[in-house]
Amino acid sequence: MNEFFQTLKKDHVEQKGILGQLTETKEAKKREELFKKLREELVPHIKAEESTFYPLLLAKKEAREDALEGLEEHHVSDVVLKELEKMPKGEDQWGAKMSVFKELVEHHIKDEESKVFKSAEKALDQDEFQNIKKNFDEEKQKIKKTLK
Repeated sequence: MNEFFQTLKKDHVEQKGILGQLTETKEAKKREELFKKLREELVPHIKAEESTFYPLLLAKKEAREDALEGLEEHHVSDVVLKELEKMPKGEDQWGAKMSVFKELVEHHIKDEESKVFKSAEKALDQDEFQNIKKNFDEEKQKIKKTLK
């Protein structure tokens, strides 16, 4: 597996871990802390993918459909994330919405690591992957700084 995919998978493991903790706790203060941590991991990852990885896939016929689906999943995730951010973390509805959000993100990760990675491997060469990884890492760090 190429280095870029390894980076994404590492991020995915971190995200799933935080999501698991978030769905297990009912304490508002703990939810607040974990949600902040999730945003700091998830938002830069999504935005960096959208600016460095997905545009290249959209330009390739063999990867376009999977890329479009991935971007739609990002959009829905963004909408739900913003709703969760505005809601009081101690409410039962917040916990229910977080459970749905967790399922959505896990579904996206599963699709991305199977379908999107496979399409990308067919559509892109090693030089492109190296450039994507470099740009992804830089973009992610830049976005992380704006969230603090």
